[in-house]
Amino acid sequence: MELSGFAALITLTALCTGTGGLRQVELHVPAAVTTGSTATLLCHYDLENDPLYVVKWYKGRQEFFRYMPKEKPRTSVFPLAGVNIDQSMSDERKVVLREVTKELTGRYRCEVSTDAPDFHTTIVSAFMNVVDPLKKEPVLMMEKQSYSVGDTLRGNCTTPPSSPAANITWLINGHKVNASYIVQSVVEGQDPVTIAGLNLAVNTFLGGKLTIVCVADLFQVYSSRAEITLDEEKPRLASVLGNHHQAQGSASSFLACALLSSTVLALLSFLR
Repeated sequence: MELSGFAALITLTALCTGTGGLRQVELHVPAAVTTGSTATLLCHYDLENDPLYVVKWYKGRQEFFRYMPKEKPRTSVFPLAGVNIDQSMSDERKVVLREVTKELTGRYRCEVSTDAPDFHTTIVSAFMNVVDPLKKEPVLMMEKQSYSVGDTLRGNCTTPPSSPAANITWLINGHKVNASYIVQSVVEGQDPVTIAGLNLAVNTFLGGKLTIVCVADLFQVYSSRAEITLDEEKPRLASVLGNHHQAQGSASSFLACALLSSTVLALLSFLR
């Protein structure tokens, strides 16, 4: 599993028009954080020399944190299930949430208000997901281990269970390709898995190899991958081609059935 960056941010900007007062209010929250980790929500704004009256933080419609510079203490915390605020690290521009849980997935709002004489108020919002990291690699299976140009490449990839279900990206010799199909499978009492398949013609090799990569990711922030290298099938002598073609139909049927069976077994192993 690799962490491709905590810096994946959702930003919503409110621009206030006029000759003065509150401007450029921006809310930055992580696109996704893992359960049990710390999340920092940032609310940037330009007061343009107006005094700050209050900054309020909401999850949904319920306020959970407030900063008022004229009050003592300046910060106030309001009870909200699952919210654990680090008050020592929270101030007029940020709120720090400790040991986040999945219940904290949702939309957050920052409301900024200036004091007299302008009394401007701006509200911005953004969505944060709290997810479990992918605990296993995806299971990648191909119909066979060697191919020739013109053959049909068949295989599938199954992600580990996650909530929400992970996305799948295919790479062939470093180039992104579209999945031939994508389905989600849900078993009662388990998180869903995603199954994506390949069914396309082989038109080139790289050094006699095909490197197939399946990347499972959550919000392009947390990911895991599986990789397999396939060989280019060597040309066969004409004398044996007849027997090869006679057996090709039954072999393809057998391999397709084997691939399906392997997928089912992989799915069951994930759900144990």
